[in-house]
Amino acid sequence: MTAEITRKPVVVAVSFCAVLLCAWIVFIGSRNPPVDRMVSNVALSDSGRWLAAGTAQGKITVWDQTHPDAPQQITFSRGSLNDLHFSPDEHVLAIASEDLGIYTPKASAAPRLLRSDHANYGSARFSLDGHDLLVLTGSGVIETIDAQSGAVRLKVCCSSIYGDAVFTPDGQEIVNAGHWPRLWDARSGRLIATLTANPEFYAFRPIAFDTSRDAILMGSQDGRVYAWDLKTKRRIALSPPQPAYVDTLAASTNGWVFFAGFGKDVELWNPDTGQRRSLPATRPTSNLVLGPDGTSILFGTADGAIEYWDLKTEQRRLSMKIPGL
Repeated sequence: MTAEITRKPVVVAVSFCAVLLCAWIVFIGSRNPPVDRMVSNVALSDSGRWLAAGTAQGKITVWDQTHPDAPQQITFSRGSLNDLHFSPDEHVLAIASEDLGIYTPKASAAPRLLRSDHANYGSARFSLDGHDLLVLTGSGVIETIDAQSGAVRLKVCCSSIYGDAVFTPDGQEIVNAGHWPRLWDARSGRLIATLTANPEFYAFRPIAFDTSRDAILMGSQDGRVYAWDLKTKRRIALSPPQPAYVDTLAASTNGWVFFAGFGKDVELWNPDTGQRRSLPATRPTSNLVLGPDGTSILFGTADGAIEYWDLKTEQRRLSMKIPGL
């Protein structure tokens, strides 16, 4: 009898706790999820007229910089946003995510699905004529596809989703990063050259072209930037290491290479002199984008802003908050 009396308060207490737990779960579930303000991807059209910035959740804002007070806001909820890139004629924005989308800023309509196959597109870059898109899938396959129909034109194996695939400046070759950086003929898919003798343990991610030195630049997980001569395919420079991955880089027209790990200071490196220093107060969470003048960069930040930096003065020129973030 005593044991039964003792158990009753325990059962009541447990039941009360269960009710409180259920109420807490319902309360938590009813709240709006926190807004992720971190800008993960930025794109700028060739003339600088169109600017796009997006979060990992696919919330994308597009500005016509001739009318900067009227941004367009779209959502591409197809998995994590991986890449944004404008076509050479500036009419179309490619959106790489789990699926592949196309957005036409002047039409102001919803994005059109170009590929809905859940292939997890790591990047999407237009050919010089804008007719093809060079993409890299989650399975490491490099493809060129028709930018209108999404039909596959060329398929090359293999790279890794951690690593860009881009056209060379003349559009004749494809360069891929990943564990084994290589060059391929853009028409036939024939292997032209390998930039390392064997696959590397540390993967390369971003690719940029230094036109003043006619060089291919790649950032590595080992914290360095590598430079190869575009014609001879031989390595010509190697930056000192930094403790973070090199997640993004750009080459300015004043001889400096800019690179960063996401959330870390932007580093400056001159391949000719070996000089290196950093830009304090820069914390890019997106790719670095070179301005049309070749002497400025812009990038997204964790608090939902786009920052413009002058590479000559090494000072922030402008910080612009994205509406709604």
